[in-house]
Amino acid sequence: MTEKSRIAMGVRRGLGLRCPHCGEGRLFDRYLKVGARCGSCGADNTIYPCDDAPPYLTLFLIGHLIIPLMFWMDKAWSPAMWVMFAVWLPLIAGLTLAALPFMKGAVVGFAWATGVTRESVRQ
Repeated sequence: MTEKSRIAMGVRRGLGLRCPHCGEGRLFDRYLKVGARCGSCGADNTIYPCDDAPPYLTLFLIGHLIIPLMFWMDKAWSPAMWVMFAVWLPLIAGLTLAALPFMKGAVVGFAWATGVTRESVRQ
């Protein structure tokens, strides 16, 4: 298996919120808590660092999706500022909270595919 296909498989499994090792077990025990052991293969997924990248990637993605729409709405209708806040703040918050587990799963899958572990980062 080539490195590119392994990375693609790891990220795809992570985006599906599944264990990067087997692709069957659940990756998270709770909203963003990586499970200590996979229910299917028993792999320890907590060894993969995923601390700062998921929030950054989530905000990057949501920002690039929402900002053009915000500018378009402002240019097309020129709504009052309170309308802009009432529409966009809940939408941005909801999309961010919805996308965060998927981004964290993708980062765990990427770390699994490239062999990055917490021990290798500390050295």
